[in-house]
Amino acid sequence: MMNRSRELRRLTNHADSLLDRVADYEGPRVQELRTRVNQSLDALKQAANSADDYIRENPWVAIGVIAGVAASLGFLAGYMVAPKNRSWE
Repeated sequence: MMNRSRELRRLTNHADSLLDRVADYEGPRVQELRTRVNQSLDALKQAANSADDYIRENPWVAIGVIAGVAASLGFLAGYMVAPKNRSWE
């Protein structure tokens, strides 16, 4: 979880530094790109903060969901790997 957090922080810092580099460029397309990137970064940060807040407030729900997903994936993987012709006799 911490690696994802660091990765997200590094990605947003990288995008911010790229926006700073192109700050001197003028033109409608550059301004539109800047606006879209800023909106996307803001939405990404807000979503990450919301998810973090929810997990901190409801850790057992998050653990339950993760356990359910892991069990489902384990069942599906076992079903796909198992031989198709089974004799239950």
